[in-house]
Amino acid sequence: MSRAHVALSVAVCLTASVAGAQERTPTVTLEPSTSTRWDVAAHITWLGERRPAESFEWDRWFGVASGGGSIGYYWTTHLKTEVDLFTSSEGETYSVEFISVPGLTSPLFIEHDHEVRFTTLSAGLTSQFFENAWFHPFASIGLELVREREHIETVPPPVPPRGTSVSLAPEDVTRVRYGGRPYLATGFKVYLSEHAFIRSDIRTSWSSQGLAALGWRSGVGVDF
Repeated sequence: MSRAHVALSVAVCLTASVAGAQERTPTVTLEPSTSTRWDVAAHITWLGERRPAESFEWDRWFGVASGGGSIGYYWTTHLKTEVDLFTSSEGETYSVEFISVPGLTSPLFIEHDHEVRFTTLSAGLTSQFFENAWFHPFASIGLELVREREHIETVPPPVPPRGTSVSLAPEDVTRVRYGGRPYLATGFKVYLSEHAFIRSDIRTSWSSQGLAALGWRSGVGVDF
C-alpha cells in the first residue's frame, strides 16, 4: 500500500473518532416541555360602560379604570375554565330632568350628577389556539354578574324662576343594583419564560339594548 493510501486511511479514522466523541446538539422545539393545569393572572383594564336611556344624558358612555385577577383550569391544552373578579374606580356622568311648573311656559331643568362603581364576577370557557411554547391567541365566552353602586346628587337651579314658589333642596341618593349579562373576549398570551406570561385582550359585554360594556385588559400571570 502506498504512503498516500495509508495517510488517507488514518485521516478518515481520526475524523470519525472526533465526530463520535462530540456531544449531540440539543433539538430546538416550540412544543411545551410539560403540560400545566392552572394559571393565575392580575390585570388592569380601561372599561367603557354604557348607561341605560332613562333620561336625556349628554354622554351615555363613560370610561373608568379597573383592576382584578383571574384563575383558570385547563381541561385540555386548548380548553380552559376561567373565573375572573375585578372592580372599577368611580365613573361620573350627568343627566337632566325636565319638570313642568305651573305658570311657566318652559319646563324646569334639574341636573343629576351620577357617580358609578362596578364590581364584576364572571365565569366562562376559553379556547386557546396553536401548539407552541410562547404565543397563544385565545377566544372566550361566558356570563358575568355585575354589582353596580350608583350615587346620585341632584343639583337644583341656583335661582328659582321668577313668579314661582319652587324651592328644591339638594338631594343625595345611593342605589345598588345587580344584573347578569353575557360576554365575549379575544386576545393573546405571550410567554416570557417557561411559566410566566403577559396577557392582553378585548372584552365586550351585552344586554338587551345591545353593547353594554367594552374593556381593554392587560396583565401578567403564571401557570403551574
